[in-house]
Formats: sequence, C-alpha cells, structure tokens
Amino acid sequence: MSSARDDLAARLSIARDPGARACVHVDLSPVLHAWSLVCGAALAFTAVAHVSTHALLGRRPRPPGPRPPISILRPVRGLDDGLRDNLAALAAQDYPQFEILVGAEDPDDPALSVAAQVRRDFPRTPIRIVAGGPAIGHNPKVNNLAQLLPLANHRYVLVSDSNVRPDPGYLAALADELADERVGLVHNVLVGAGERSAGALLENLHLASFVVAAVCTAEAIAGIPVVIGKSMLMHKDDLERAGGLAAVKDLLAEDYQLARRIAGADRVVRLSTFPLTTFNVRWDLRRFLSRHLRWAQMRRRQHLGYYALELLGQPTPLLLLLLALALARPELAVAGQSPARLALAGLVLKFVADAALWQRLRGESWPLRAFVLAPVKDLLIFALWWIGLWRRRVEWRGHWMRIGAHSRLEPLPRHAPLPAAPAASQARSP
Repeated sequence: MSSARDDLAARLSIARDPGARACVHVDLSPVLHAWSLVCGAALAFTAVAHVSTHALLGRRPRPPGPRPPISILRPVRGLDDGLRDNLAALAAQDYPQFEILVGAEDPDDPALSVAAQVRRDFPRTPIRIVAGGPAIGHNPKVNNLAQLLPLANHRYVLVSDSNVRPDPGYLAALADELADERVGLVHNVLVGAGERSAGALLENLHLASFVVAAVCTAEAIAGIPVVIGKSMLMHKDDLERAGGLAAVKDLLAEDYQLARRIAGADRVVRLSTFPLTTFNVRWDLRRFLSRHLRWAQMRRRQHLGYYALELLGQPTPLLLLLLALALARPELAVAGQSPARLALAGLVLKFVADAALWQRLRGESWPLRAFVLAPVKDLLIFALWWIGLWRRRVEWRGHWMRIGAHSRLEPLPRHAPLPAAPAASQARSP
C-alpha cells in the first residue's frame, strides 16, 4: 500500500514540476543525428546528379555525320498544347530528306484536321495521315505506331510525340550520333516550356530538375539508358532484332524496354544532348498528378532497387522533416550546429541547384512563382512515389489498365476489351 502511495506522489510531483516532466520526454538526439545523416546522403546524391548532368550537357556536339533519309512517326490523340506549331516545327526541319506520318486511333480525332492544315502549309514536306489501324495490344501508343511503321519509306524511323516542338537542327543532331556505327537508338534531353498555368509550371520544373538529372546521371555514371519515348531514332533492322513493336505492345514502359532490348543486341543507346522542347502550356493539377503517378508506377515495376534509390534524389521532404524535428527540440545540436540551420542550408542548396539547371536548359532565370511551386512540386512527387509503390491501376489518355511486372498491362475487368481490328487502316485527306 505504501509503494502505491509513493508512486502516486511521484506522478503528482512530475505533474507539478515542469523540470521533472521534461525528464520523461523521449530523447530525440539519436533520431536527429540519424536523420541528419540521411539528409546529408540525399544532398550528396543530388549534388553528384547535378554535377554529372552539367558535365554531360556541356559535351561538345558531334561532328557532322551521315544524313540518311528519316521517316518520322508522330502518334496523336486530341489537341495537345500548341499542336499545330509543334507539327509545323517538324515539317520545317533543315534536313535533306524526311517524311512525316501522323496517326490516330480515331478517324474523327481533331488532331488529324490540324495535321491536314500543316500538310497544306508545307507542300514540299511529304506528310501522310492515317487513322483507325488495328489494335495489336494494350498500349495505345504502340497500337498507333503499329499502323504507321509499315508505311514508312525509309530505313531510319523516328518516334516523335505530338507535344514536342524541335528547333531546326533537331534531325541533323540526331543523325550526327549515327556516325558511330554501334549506335542503335538515339534519344534526347527534354526541356519543358510554354507554361501558362500552375500545373504546366509544375511539369516543366520537374522536367528541368529530377527528370533530366535522372536521365543524365544514369547515362554518365552507370551507363544505363533511361529512354523517355518522346524522341527515339532507330534503324528498322535494330527494331526488328529487338522484337519489333509486338515485343512491347502490352508494356506501359515501351520506350525503356525497347531501349533495353536494343542494347541487349550489342547496340549502343545514345543520349543526344540537343535539347528537345516539349510544350506544356495549360495543365491543371490533376493532369500533372496523373502523369507522374503513372510514371512512378511504371518505374516501380521496372526495378524496385532503382525505385528505392530515387528517395535520395528527393531531399526536399527529408530536409523539411529534419526542420520540423529541429523546431520541436531547438536546444539539440548536430555536429555543433543547429539542425534547423542545417536543414535550411540544404533546402537553399537544393533550389539553387534546380534553378541552375533551369538556367542551363532554358537560358533564363526561374520565374517568381517557381520559388513557391518548386518545394510544392517536390512534396507532391514524394507523395506520388509512395502511392506508386503499391498502386497497380493506371490511366493513360482515357485508357484504364492494371500494371504488373516490367510494366505489363492488363485491361481492367469492368472495362470493355480491345476493339476489333478493322479490315485496313484508312488514309485521310484534308
């Protein structure tokens, strides 16, 4: 009975004495030290990625090489931002011989009317418009390309997405990479531009930071081709040896897997540092989140180890958590310094590095909104990383599917199966 009274007295004494109450608090020092090391590793990883990216972007252009004829395959769906100007920039390329094949799933797709107008504006550029081809798999882009590839007159084919707007030397820069006879596929560094909404600025900020750093670092340090299929130049023979489009017809990451197959056939996948502009003008937040959730799911299904490593390339959320822990216990120090100061210094370094990449790629300073939206973007991407870790349902331009290993797609049970293939694809005239 006396021990119970003593325990109650001790509890009452702690409640009355703030100093005594403090002694029962959890000691956060080990947590702060450990988390500071994690943040330091993330900052070091990010610094290496940015330095590697600048080094690769500073590589001298290759000397002029062969200028083989090229067939450009441009799949379209709906009215992308600046679609007419994007296609016109392709039709106006300063290159000896090329043709453009524009394809859509739906014969009534409004993008085809835009393509017909560009064909009238550039009568000297061979442009063919095709729609309604057979579906060969679950990837809608591959289905679209499959109706265009057999119509290509030239041995070199270039897959070029509808929202890219190349500068006049684009085709020549890609062809220069072919001077190395080992090259089987050439892809590009991407630069986002044209933002007029918060969602579009989020997209362009991400392209000019995490995305370009991931692509360039994988190429420069690990020799791993991380191909984003907005621009892929390859020879038909290399494509066939890799299994053709049929080999990737049911994969969401058809670009990455196609590059792996070509590299596996003892061919080189080369990153051209010629910047290719992708125009993202009026995006809402939902579109930004949808795209990068899909990309996160795709990367997670490719290689879980590489996906886990991405966390080190996202120091902003880690530093913000360190800052919160430090503010909760301001009396603690790490290596003699306030954790809050370390966190703030890390955040400043991260955004200075991102702004420097933006300046390098776009030749201009960050817009004022970027100073607010850049940390928001990093937090959103971090959240999407965790959702992509377990989520298996993906949406792509109106198509809902389930994603499996290596990004293999399966139609969801509640959705209709693939449409029956028509007898033949039909050419459209303006």
